[in-house]
Amino acid sequence: MANKRNLKKDLQSIFSELLVECYTLSYIFPQIDIAKVDAIATSIIEKSDNFVKRAGKPDGKDNPAIVKAYYKKLYKDVANTVSVFIEDINTLKSK
Repeated sequence: MANKRNLKKDLQSIFSELLVECYTLSYIFPQIDIAKVDAIATSIIEKSDNFVKRAGKPDGKDNPAIVKAYYKKLYKDVANTVSVFIEDINTLKSK
């Protein structure tokens, strides 16, 4: 397993790219509602902070099996959350 620092950096990178995409669309397509963009951006920031905190404090530090299961669940949660944000951003673009 990679270390926590690299995992946290990767999480920040993923969520910052989503933020950039969100605000870039608002500049390219001025007809997009800024309130919706801000709501999505706020949600992205909150989830990013949540995942970074979760990455730093795994359950069951003494038991490697529990830690491995914890990080697998974290990866699945991140993937699901990112796909939801991508769908939200795409719905902004399609309107």
